[in-house]
Amino acid sequence: MYFKYFAFTIVLFAIASFSLSAQEKKSLQVDDFDHWNHLSNEKISPNGMFVAYEINPYKGDGVLKIWGASSGEKTTFQRGGNPKFAPNSAFLAFSIKPQHDSVRKMKLDGVKKDKLPKDSLGIYLTESEKLKKYARVRSFKIPEDDGDWIAWQNEKPLKDKTKKDSTVADSAREKAKKKKQKADKNAPDAYELVVYNPVEDITHRFKNVTEYAFSDNGRLLTFIKQQNDTVLRSAVVTFDTRKQHVDTVFVADGLAKKVEPGIDEQHVAFIHSADTIKARVYSLHYWNGKETIGLVDTLSAEIPEGWTVSEHGRIYFSDNDERLFFGIADAPEPEPKDTLLDEEKVNLDLWSWTDGKLQPEQLKEKKREENRNYLTVYHIPEEKLVQLEDEKLQNVRLTLDGNGDVAYGTDYEPYEKRGSWEMPYYKDVYVVDVITGQKIKVLEEIQSATSISFSGKYINYYNNNDSAWHVYDIQDKKDRNLTGNLDVPFYRVTHDYPNEPSPYYYAGWTKDDDWFLVYDEFDIWQIDPSGRKDPVCLTNEYGRKNNIRFRYRQLDRDAKYIDPKSDLWLTAFDQKTKASGYYITSLGGGENPEKLIMDDYRFYAPRKAKNADKLIWQKASFKDYPDVWYSDMKISEPVKISNTNPQQNKYKWGSVELVKWITSEGTEEEGLLYKPENFDPNKKYPMMVYFYRLYSDRLHAHWTPKPSRSIINTTFYTSNDYIVFIPNIRYKVGYPGESAYNYVSSGTVALLNKYDFIDKDHIGIQGQSWGGYEAAYIITKTDMFAAASAGAPVSNMTSAYGGIRWGSGMSRMFQYEETQSRIGGTLWEKPLHYIENSPVFYAPKVHTPLLMRHNDGDGAVPWYQGIEYFVALRRLNKPVWLLNYNDGAHNERGKTPNRKDLSIRMKQFFDHYLKEEPAPKWMREGIPAVKKGKTMGYELE
Repeated sequence: MYFKYFAFTIVLFAIASFSLSAQEKKSLQVDDFDHWNHLSNEKISPNGMFVAYEINPYKGDGVLKIWGASSGEKTTFQRGGNPKFAPNSAFLAFSIKPQHDSVRKMKLDGVKKDKLPKDSLGIYLTESEKLKKYARVRSFKIPEDDGDWIAWQNEKPLKDKTKKDSTVADSAREKAKKKKQKADKNAPDAYELVVYNPVEDITHRFKNVTEYAFSDNGRLLTFIKQQNDTVLRSAVVTFDTRKQHVDTVFVADGLAKKVEPGIDEQHVAFIHSADTIKARVYSLHYWNGKETIGLVDTLSAEIPEGWTVSEHGRIYFSDNDERLFFGIADAPEPEPKDTLLDEEKVNLDLWSWTDGKLQPEQLKEKKREENRNYLTVYHIPEEKLVQLEDEKLQNVRLTLDGNGDVAYGTDYEPYEKRGSWEMPYYKDVYVVDVITGQKIKVLEEIQSATSISFSGKYINYYNNNDSAWHVYDIQDKKDRNLTGNLDVPFYRVTHDYPNEPSPYYYAGWTKDDDWFLVYDEFDIWQIDPSGRKDPVCLTNEYGRKNNIRFRYRQLDRDAKYIDPKSDLWLTAFDQKTKASGYYITSLGGGENPEKLIMDDYRFYAPRKAKNADKLIWQKASFKDYPDVWYSDMKISEPVKISNTNPQQNKYKWGSVELVKWITSEGTEEEGLLYKPENFDPNKKYPMMVYFYRLYSDRLHAHWTPKPSRSIINTTFYTSNDYIVFIPNIRYKVGYPGESAYNYVSSGTVALLNKYDFIDKDHIGIQGQSWGGYEAAYIITKTDMFAAASAGAPVSNMTSAYGGIRWGSGMSRMFQYEETQSRIGGTLWEKPLHYIENSPVFYAPKVHTPLLMRHNDGDGAVPWYQGIEYFVALRRLNKPVWLLNYNDGAHNERGKTPNRKDLSIRMKQFFDHYLKEEPAPKWMREGIPAVKKGKTMGYELE
């Protein structure tokens, strides 16, 4: 009897404890976002024995952690970030940020930016587990492929406040000295450079260094020293890391910059100008391990007259160090002396129908065009200069990492004007001879994706005319259809835009261009570009048979081609269940790919250790943060390394499930239904409906609690006892608004018919950008929603059609004629379609309270679109509010307070209409302009 009583007591205690634990869980609040963590910068050491990653809260100080595979233990570095392993894994270097609260206090106290604390450098020795710290470090670099060295620049030393001048004379001398310190005010600042070997604890220091760089093999560090007192003088210096030998390879009056070592230690290039004016003319110099040679200047006969080496061009060597690439352009000329006052100047933008690009787009690109330079190559053994790009052919891509004799060029200029209303852009394609500079047009008026094979034997492109992949054989000068005889589509079968469907793209080329790997909807095809061998389905059509989408994943991020002798790593996604994972296969086909792991998670792209068969990868679900896992190449015995948000178990979360319904068009569609934690089917819950386009494939996406950039945070709302529904939307060309209404309303009605736990009188909708337009349109068609929020909506397609995307300067025409807005014609061809799809024309039918957010700095959708809808609804005395975060972008950027404010206001708005909570003061009374910045109006009744 006693035993039964005791057991019964234990059971009751367990039930009570469980119930109490569940009751103690909190709903997420906006202030909780500050402490929610984000994992980033995950790195695996080259030897595969260590993993580093950052964990940072939304607000405050984060940590850097390093995990050791041998010990399974973690070491934590407060405020660490930007981790970089040495090529031999001997050490980890990272930045150490100043304390967030200290910096904030100093800013409040008015401390100037240059007086604020600077980053420090941390160096952690992986074998001895010792940490070394260095204060006030400006930047640091580590060789790419080999070596034990690290180099960094220190910030300017702080002034010693304890030393004071004893006499006025001393003060005068000090001022005179400072006045002489910089002869050329346009020259870059110089800093102390520290070169350090942490393994052997050897240090070298060099003063007055402006820039520095390691060779890939780590054997050479090259840098520029600068003297800038009575006259500007520059020296290019090399440091041999093996011999620890310093050599000055160039010294001259003037400015040297853009120093670039070769792949090995025997090559260095840089530019130099002896000019003392701001508009400097540069020459190109090259050190060959023995002497420094001037290669190119304004007198070089091989470049156009009046041109020279551009300071804005990239300088780099080919992979074999036998070619040096750089940019040339018109030699800059001094600005003429300004003889007019500002009020005497004409300030004009001239829009001309002859322009290829509209003036706003030209103005956006003005700086880039002013710095435009044209790729040129110097063949070092032959001492030969060849210009590869010119004013007509401005985009040239090299092959074989610059070693190839063939390059690929594209010319968009003939079709620039059409780019205002047709998308993607058209282009002509050229083959460029790297030896002679000869350019031959081989493809004309191509709109789809094009590229060149790694070895430069073929130009691959997708042909919209026959929906097939083609190659242009450069040697044979023949065009070849590669996939036309295959009975599977290589274009996107779900395409619902008024333009040509794009292909599923391609995986890449194998070594020597022997095979070209392309995707269909599910599988990967191995294709012989010469046409001699039949195409082979690399995945044996296993994907199509099992509804799994396979895509190739390059594990070696430095690889330039697909290794035909290695296993091919594949990501896999089950389009029916939404499970994902990893498979492997090999070239040749004929066998099903081998499954490594497949589960009900979202698996992220894996990262392989450079010199070991070890991986790090991430997986996530709605409940599980995408933490880092470690394993071998077979995913056997995986180890979870990180635990980013341990506090999550203190908060109510929720669950998600895939739902299906029959649309008003009679087709089956999918959506996602999120339920609160401790869901009770006998209760009535308010429901939020969010949408954009297709979302059901994101079943296992993790919604990290954080302030809104523009949309509701699903986790935040489920934690606060909302149901959230995200339906898929598919479109009929010409009827985007009606399509959105049909899918959203039919999905919502289907849920109401199926589930009694949804409160039909308390349903809200929310969307941003295209979703904002859809929300604005839907409330003109139905009163089923008790409240709506629309971010950056287009409300009037007739005025938006002729508008500008101010972020890029582009015309908005292409959006309506061929892309997202899906009208499929011009305003004058289809005026009724533009009107019928414009919410503002149906404003009298709106009975749903609407909260809009449309910022005056929106670079995608002009904010007058929000204004048009607002003033129309206001004129009709409809409940409407418009949030304009001054100078804010299309989506809120960074970690501005605007994001938390938006989260608060959206939540208060929906809580009022969907939970019948009191309306905040800003909803009841607004915020008068005279109270702007003085009150937020969050107060409830």
